[in-house]
Amino acid sequence: MNPSSNPLVDCVDKWVNNIHDKIVPESNDNSQPHMEMKFESEATAYEFYNEYSKRIGFGIRREYANKSKKDGILTSRRFTCFKEGIRGVDKRGHPVGEHRAETRTGCKARMVISLDRMIGKYKVVDFVAQHNHPLQPPEYVHMIRSHRHISEVQASQKIFMNICPSKSVE
Repeated sequence: MNPSSNPLVDCVDKWVNNIHDKIVPESNDNSQPHMEMKFESEATAYEFYNEYSKRIGFGIRREYANKSKKDGILTSRRFTCFKEGIRGVDKRGHPVGEHRAETRTGCKARMVISLDRMIGKYKVVDFVAQHNHPLQPPEYVHMIRSHRHISEVQASQKIFMNICPSKSVE
């Protein structure tokens, strides 16, 4: 039986493919990526896409980068959904306990930037917004790896606790 002819599968596919349109309102401002969008650096592009992904409900990874062999400058970078790809085959010969839950779904959502040497900025050359998995609700997004950050105050408290473990921070 062809899985695409199953009405339940079709319903789920429609729901997953349209979830982006339901969550993100269409706007003409620069709140969501679009082709030819320009960034000063790879870091600013990462920050922008990470903030966008936080609003939508997914995490991101830096998948690959190309550097120029002449001068070592980053020429392109792909940012992908954190559920991109699939888990590799377990190469161990014997069974080793329980496997962790599968977290990769082969999601194709991505943003690719490339350096335009004429203007010295990075431009979005490929953007795919469709996900093949449910997105996270806003109350759980902060738990995704790319969105977990601690403030400077929290970091200084942690350093203080490591230096003086017997003291309590009040």
